[in-house]
Amino acid sequence: MRRLQLISGIIIMAFAALICFDSSKLTFGTPGRPGPGFFPLGLGVILFFLALAFTLKIILKWEGDSNPAWTLWTGLRWKQVPYTLAALLGYALLLNWLGYLVCTWILMTYFFWGKGAKRRGIAIIGAMIVSIISYMVFRGLLKVRLPLGFIVL
Repeated sequence: MRRLQLISGIIIMAFAALICFDSSKLTFGTPGRPGPGFFPLGLGVILFFLALAFTLKIILKWEGDSNPAWTLWTGLRWKQVPYTLAALLGYALLLNWLGYLVCTWILMTYFFWGKGAKRRGIAIIGAMIVSIISYMVFRGLLKVRLPLGFIVL
């Protein structure tokens, strides 16, 4: 297990170095006016240092927890994963047709109600509040053009 982790850390570092090398061919720009190479180079550097920290942890055999890594994933509701992926796919497919507000409200209602809200009314109203606030932030503050769907505001 430790050997496989070491190999995966080295592969990720090599991949990050490749990202940095390829993005260095693009113009970097400045933080105020970033060029097309700014974002990939930054992500490549971050990925490289995270992989380096992971690899050094394996080499130095530092264990913050005595539990194996697989115990982190026990007890999770794995049957919810396909439903969540289907909901996100439906959101992406229906977004232009239904519009941002309606589609986000349906998705958030599903997440709130299906993932822990005990009462239906709380899930519906909470989803409505989240949808409206996110619409106001994206449309009003950030000036993002969101699909209106069949609703014309």
